[in-house]
Amino acid sequence: MKLLLPYFKKHLLKIVLGIFCMLVVDSIQLIIPTILKKTVDMLAHAGTSNHNTLFLVKAGLAILVLGIVMTCLRYWWRILLMGSARNVEKGIREQLFAKILTLDQGYYDKIKTGDIMAHATSDINHIRMAFGFGLIALTDIILLGIATISIMFYVNVRLTLLALIPMPFLIITTKILGNKMHSFHVTAQESYSFLTEIVRESFFGIRVIKVFNFEKYVGSKIKKSARDYFEKNIKRAFLAAVLKPFMLFVFNFSTGIVLFYGGFLVMKDALSPGELVAFIQYISILAWPMIAFGWLTNLMQRGLASMNRVNNLLNAEPDVRNVLKPVQLSKGGKTIELKNVYFSYTKKKPVLNNITVKIEKGTSAGITGPPGSGKTSFVQLIVRLYNCTCGNIYINGHDIINIELLSLRDTIAYAPQESFLFSGTIYENITMGKEIPRVKLNNIIEACMLKKTIGAMPAGLDTIVGERGITLSGGQKQRIALARTLIMDKPIIILDDPISQMDTDTASRVMENINSIKEDTTLIVVSHRIAALTGCDNIYILNNGIVEDMGTHEDLINKSIFYKNACNVQLFGKKNGS
Repeated sequence: MKLLLPYFKKHLLKIVLGIFCMLVVDSIQLIIPTILKKTVDMLAHAGTSNHNTLFLVKAGLAILVLGIVMTCLRYWWRILLMGSARNVEKGIREQLFAKILTLDQGYYDKIKTGDIMAHATSDINHIRMAFGFGLIALTDIILLGIATISIMFYVNVRLTLLALIPMPFLIITTKILGNKMHSFHVTAQESYSFLTEIVRESFFGIRVIKVFNFEKYVGSKIKKSARDYFEKNIKRAFLAAVLKPFMLFVFNFSTGIVLFYGGFLVMKDALSPGELVAFIQYISILAWPMIAFGWLTNLMQRGLASMNRVNNLLNAEPDVRNVLKPVQLSKGGKTIELKNVYFSYTKKKPVLNNITVKIEKGTSAGITGPPGSGKTSFVQLIVRLYNCTCGNIYINGHDIINIELLSLRDTIAYAPQESFLFSGTIYENITMGKEIPRVKLNNIIEACMLKKTIGAMPAGLDTIVGERGITLSGGQKQRIALARTLIMDKPIIILDDPISQMDTDTASRVMENINSIKEDTTLIVVSHRIAALTGCDNIYILNNGIVEDMGTHEDLINKSIFYKNACNVQLFGKKNGS
């Protein structure tokens, strides 16, 4: 419950005012049966007179005025309490998203996006309901319920005891069904997460689905998952459907007891007709706290299950995090050194095995090798998306474990393999909210061979690229992502397969431009295309997680069979126009 306490304190005044309005409404509800009692007793024992008529008018007006007051106060307690619950929902969602941004890549490798989406939507909604409606139900159960029963005891002890006979059965049944509802809600939320993930994947992969006629296959998967979610919700709904009618039966059974025994007391003059009418009114008032008890059980079971799921995410600790007293990197060129670095995603064979490499500041290094040789893992360790399994990585002599993450990533401009674009304009995707001088922006656009591309678009830089850049070709997306990386002016630039989707001529010109503008920047280029590496000061060949060879372009042509074969294949392809 620590998750809710800060929001409870923050909105304490609104909550107190809301509960005060509820108390006044509940008090008025308890007054109205008293007015009815006096009116019925007056009608039962008095004849027609001006005095009695005046009393009826006053009683009617009193109930009307009290009804108006109750309506106004009900409006305000709903605004205050449910508004506070909406603020709780907003605060937890912001807190959850802020936490999600702190988690490392390793966490996202293990969790489904659908789970996170379920946390951010239905789970938070259930917490809001438990906080808002749960608080309302709890107040009515405790205050209205206790006050009503107390008044009933005051009117007639024996009649009250008889009316409350069915209540223990209600409490026991609610407890049993509540536990089952909690279990069903947990499994239903897990099923919802799985369904959300399948739908998300289907949207993102719609082109593949269309091209390969996978509609039937994907549709059957979604149908199966939706059926599973439906069946688990039906179990929960069945219990809820049993609970409410059972509670209404208990209320009607109590009313029958009161009517039978109370009528017998009226006939014996042990109870006035007005008291019997008031007692039945109090039973009807008591019905809401009893129904609210079952409702509260349902809300709290769902809310607690959802709160546990959200708390699990909020309590998750990333493996990649700052030490107690992190180091800030100074400005200027940066030397990168890897010493005896090992890395593995699992406990099986390491992806990188005893890597020792030093890249001097202001120089450029190329990384190449066959698929699966550890090239991407190599650069992800430098950015510290993951921690080394063993060994150390240094930047300007500082172990990156001791460097503040914000400072480290302010030093490195990293373009990953996937050219991810956000929904928005080309300008927004390049600048990412930063104010960039127009001259500098134009220079970067030219360097990435984007001037002609952007000029041909209807709105130029303000052209909307669509979700994940769906309206652009692979090469266009790659060049925009490259421009976003280069415009940051950081002392270390890491490009992971930066020209894989560009044609040969464009790729060569882009790499020439990058090499000409890097100045004293430390540049690392990962690529299987030799054209991206020829301008590098040193090229490292990774194979099976080790540095198999290193040297300049000319050196490796003479001594590395892999590099020489790659050059020959790509040169042959270029001559044949591929």
